[in-house]
Amino acid sequence: MARTRSLLRGAAAALIAVAVARSRSLASQDGRTGRTTSGCACHASSPTSSVLVTITGPQIVAPSSTHQYTVKVSGGPSATAGGFDLLESAGTLVAGANDRVSGSEVTHSNPSSRSWTFSWTAPATTGSQNFLAVALAANGNGSDTGDQYNFYGGASGTKFVIAVSTVGVAETARAWLAPPTPNPCRRETEIDFSLAAPEPVQLEVLDIAGRRVATLVRGARPAGRQSVRWDRRGDDGTRAASGVYFVRLVDATESFKTRLLVVD
Repeated sequence: MARTRSLLRGAAAALIAVAVARSRSLASQDGRTGRTTSGCACHASSPTSSVLVTITGPQIVAPSSTHQYTVKVSGGPSATAGGFDLLESAGTLVAGANDRVSGSEVTHSNPSSRSWTFSWTAPATTGSQNFLAVALAANGNGSDTGDQYNFYGGASGTKFVIAVSTVGVAETARAWLAPPTPNPCRRETEIDFSLAAPEPVQLEVLDIAGRRVATLVRGARPAGRQSVRWDRRGDDGTRAASGVYFVRLVDATESFKTRLLVVD
């Protein structure tokens, strides 16, 4: 009799554990917010560098204009399940087919996807706005184990910067440096920057220790928006190894820096 009661208690405990696990799994199927800087700690203890999170969409927009953006996660477990959380600094978010909006955040509503598109309306005032994002590559086994996640840019707090500017004035109103696209990059990446006036500048790629790896621009440049591509080649002609780098723009009065993750 005692052995029977013990077996029943064990079976009951197992059922409770399964119910809790399913509850946790189902709770995140319609997305969780508040994860853009803390990460998906329920699924993994730390981010995985092989998981790539990208954001695509315009990074120079007019006040009050509306544009589409797409968050995509790749790498990680070989399945199609996933999730994301994105936080805006200002503006108005509008959900797409597989996501939902909660306040200043947009998160997935369908966990059977690894790509989500939404709309964003810029504020009525000019200035610099940004998105922070984290995305999960799930293995689809119905539990939180074996999943992997990462932040946009490969590190918590990396911003997808959007310049909100008056049409026809934005690109010459001030100097700025946008994050490279794509970021992380495998083969090459494009770097956009703008100058308020014609002047000599230097645009360079630095390693994590601050050593110059590649010089992309050195000398006089015109005012306005400009674009330069980097093919992972250093000044010595060798291919840059995977790792964390920084892109730095220096003009006569200011210096800008943005993070770049290079992966193989």
